Amino acid sequence: MIKFLANLSFVGSFCAFALGTFGLFRLPDPYTRLHGVGMGDTLGVGFAGLGLLLQSPNWAMRIKLLVALLLFWTINPTMTHLVAKAGLIHGVHPVEGTKVIKG
Repeated sequence: MIKFLANLSFVGSFCAFALGTFGLFRLPDPYTRLHGVGMGDTLGVGFAGLGLLLQSPNWAMRIKLLVALLLFWTINPTMTHLVAKAGLIHGVHPVEGTKVIKG
């Protein structure tokens, strides 16, 4: 049962990464592409981490995996935000009709 859940998590990870990649090619401007890839990466790494947690042999490995997941879940959205903010500051405009909140 544990192996089935781990494999299901890996399939979910593959689907999240695939949807992020699909968004990279299909979305209209850099900001929506960045959002799609960032969400796909965050969810994909989460599912991959869950699958690895289910298959890990001891608690030391589980704690290391949890620390790595928490670091990724902190760094990835922060860097995505910083890249989008830098794009706005340097004049990269979103596609026409996108609501931009100034602040």
